[in-house]
Amino acid sequence: MKPADFGRTIEPKWQVGQRLVKEIQVAVEKEHLTPLDGARLISSVAATLFGYDEFILREISPETLLATTPSRR
Repeated sequence: MKPADFGRTIEPKWQVGQRLVKEIQVAVEKEHLTPLDGARLISSVAATLFGYDEFILREISPETLLATTPSRR
């Protein structure tokens, strides 16, 4: 892959990933999922979309994303 092709290849996947992570965060907030299950789902999404689960998760920790989710109880 050429450097110029990287953005065009990754951006659509990134947008899908953002939507899925938001849905998971809402499910955790509504207590439809436990925080641990949410973190596992986010890890699975990253690994599936990008194929670099260890690289992605070093940069974006699912536990961190869920920990920063505001509580609406």
